[in-house]
Amino acid sequence: MIEIREANLDDIPELRRVAISTYHDTFSSYNTPENMHSYFEEAYNVQALTDELYELNSKLFIAIEGNKHVGFARLREYGEVKDLLGDNTVELHRLYVLTEAQGKSIGNLLMENALSYASSKNYEWIWLGVWERNSKAQDFYKKWGFEKFSEHIFWQGDDPQIDWLLKKKL
Repeated sequence: MIEIREANLDDIPELRRVAISTYHDTFSSYNTPENMHSYFEEAYNVQALTDELYELNSKLFIAIEGNKHVGFARLREYGEVKDLLGDNTVELHRLYVLTEAQGKSIGNLLMENALSYASSKNYEWIWLGVWERNSKAQDFYKKWGFEKFSEHIFWQGDDPQIDWLLKKKL
């Protein structure tokens, strides 16, 4: 049984573990160990994750199977695409599922939860960034009705990478 619930402060150590494991499994073969380590230290330190948990106009949902954290999704208001989509948007900042938990519809449950939350807040658009080489994630988002509308640079340590920006009308 998979439980999806809003995250709390006690979840931070497990969220950190899930984030690092998932990100490593997905991107380590394309990036240097130094750039991976730098990103983990910057984005997934306990304070950064705690700040994200309490950030105004954001929401963090976790997926738990049994007593194990197996994934999470984070939404936030972030104005990067204001000129392209207007003011009434929410970003799906992260949707991560542990490699060993994939194939159990956890990503689908997290997406359903994210879309339900975004709709309940009357956002017009939900959008996200996905690495141009991450075809598995692109296929997942396409299945959910997201379409490409732009690109931006995502810095992986000292390596500039291209993220596709995808949107979905709510």
